[in-house]
Amino acid sequence: MESSGSRVLQSSIERSRLPFFLGALVLLVCLLAYGVALNGPLFFDDEPNLLANQQVQIDGLTYDDWRAAVLSSYSSILMRPVAMLTFAVNHAAAGAFTPFSLKATNVAIHVGIGALLFLFALVVLQAPALRTHRLNPHQRRLVALIAASIWLLHPIHVSTVLYAVQRMAQLSTMFTLAGLLVFTHYRLRWASSGAGPGEVLAALLWLGLLAVFAVLSKENGALLPWLIVVIEVTLFRGVWGGKRRTPLVWCGWLLLLLPVLLVVALYLVAPEILQGRYGGREFTLPERLLTQGRALWQYLSWMLVPNIMSMGFFHDDFLISSSLWAPFTTFFSMLAWLVVLSAAAIWHRRYPLIAFALFFYLVAHTMESTVLPLEMVFEHRNYLPSMGFAVLAGVGILRCVSRFDRLRLRTVVGGVLCLLVALLFVRTTAWSDEESLARYNVINHPQSPRANFFYANVLFKRFQRAQALGLDADQQRALAVTSRGYFERMRSLDERNFSALVMLYQLDTLYFPALAQENDWLGVMTELAKTRRLQSSDRTALGALVNFSLKPAMKPERDRVAALLDLLVERYPHKANIVGFQYRFIMATAPAQKASLFPLLLRAQARNTDSPRMSAYLVQYHGTDDSASTYEALREWMRRDPLRRELPVLRALFDQ
Repeated sequence: MESSGSRVLQSSIERSRLPFFLGALVLLVCLLAYGVALNGPLFFDDEPNLLANQQVQIDGLTYDDWRAAVLSSYSSILMRPVAMLTFAVNHAAAGAFTPFSLKATNVAIHVGIGALLFLFALVVLQAPALRTHRLNPHQRRLVALIAASIWLLHPIHVSTVLYAVQRMAQLSTMFTLAGLLVFTHYRLRWASSGAGPGEVLAALLWLGLLAVFAVLSKENGALLPWLIVVIEVTLFRGVWGGKRRTPLVWCGWLLLLLPVLLVVALYLVAPEILQGRYGGREFTLPERLLTQGRALWQYLSWMLVPNIMSMGFFHDDFLISSSLWAPFTTFFSMLAWLVVLSAAAIWHRRYPLIAFALFFYLVAHTMESTVLPLEMVFEHRNYLPSMGFAVLAGVGILRCVSRFDRLRLRTVVGGVLCLLVALLFVRTTAWSDEESLARYNVINHPQSPRANFFYANVLFKRFQRAQALGLDADQQRALAVTSRGYFERMRSLDERNFSALVMLYQLDTLYFPALAQENDWLGVMTELAKTRRLQSSDRTALGALVNFSLKPAMKPERDRVAALLDLLVERYPHKANIVGFQYRFIMATAPAQKASLFPLLLRAQARNTDSPRMSAYLVQYHGTDDSASTYEALREWMRRDPLRRELPVLRALFDQ
């Protein structure tokens, strides 16, 4: 008896230790995997949001600097102040924006979210809908740990964690998940014993606070109430005080469908509200919706079968669906979603966890994968949506092992996690430096215009540093030719993009004079400017073109650059960036024509009623020549900036 009791006790101890050791091992491996890339590149949206954003680059010694830093993002109308505060802390602590400090903070947040997911899964697995699948406490801990481990180590999240500016998505996910954890914790108690008004109000206050933090990190946090409804419909089913309340059930389903019905009604009643936002895109609202049907299946396949050879930072090679039959997979993807959603709704009582994972995935994608005119595909959009399937995978592994005697839980879990770790290490190693990341992207996505441009630009920067790197003449020539080849490749893939044209113009003018005579890149850009809908990347390229045209050697070409800018200003008199390019160019090349800028600046200021940027140009225009007009422009600048976001800039002007 003593021997038998001793064995039972020993077995119990081993079972209790297993989750602890597995969790510690997963944490260590996660830190090691991401640690190899902490000095990787800052690029793409890191540039405008961080590296070129002087207001967030503070030393932390002045309160007003903190205020300005928190409000310094122009990514959205809400300014994402919570995320910007953390970036300001990074800069103040490190004295600069270093890749290590930014990415290490992101990794710490990633680990913290993994811990929250573990707690969330523990609570979710106790929901009333899962009573027929009831797990004991030890099994719940194992499933929760498996779910959190799969999510932490999944390679699809590399482009969220190691892309510094996507801390916005991370923080929004963290506060949203905390809100779901709070709701599920309260809801479990209410399912068994009900609740009074005071307790419900307390829960609502906590949820409201967490929702505010989530939204002020990134707008996806607004999905928290809808995700709460998903949990209510699939896992609690109106159970309150030990009984199923039919009105609560119907209310849950109504709230689940209500946002979709409202968007459909808006489209039917006032379609211009949604369609009008697509003026700056080369695709339409119907094309985006059709394409997203395919994109959502692609995301799901990456989660279930993490093929890192098809992953990458850029996915602009994803084919846009122009109709249900072009490509033909569009029809089948939409039909498949219709079938899957219908099945989930019909059999949600029999398969509650599958319904939960599916509805959670789709609802969490609605902000970035439906009607808003965002770019088509990015991996970071799966950071929150993947969590439901991570919990489902944990339960699935446990059930699979219990049904097959030959399988051992440790073997299966170890095999799955080892596979994920190997794939994770491959991806993080690619992110360890700019050149390897660029090469990885272009190998995985050779048809991506951006991947080709990114790699070409990395090679071009290496060519510019050739002497410092100790490269000989042949190596320099090879770099220049290879770089140009990839710029040419981008142009062949996307002929209506300014980025490659500007770089080809610069390269040929400086290093390939024979090709410069053969190719009139500036003429091509001028023709393109007549019809191209300008994208944000185009505006960046045009800024580079203006800078290049101001070089002394480019003086003979300035009349043609001026003609291109005149054409763009005529098409976009309300675009502050375009008018700014014209202002900068004329002030640098023909200051005698300064008077011609005044009506242009006034017109742009009138068209941009909420933007202070044109007032800033007017301040520069008047300068010290006309103090009264300068102060009037300053007054208008401050009127358009009620939050005083630009106050540090104004203060710097007066210091000068």
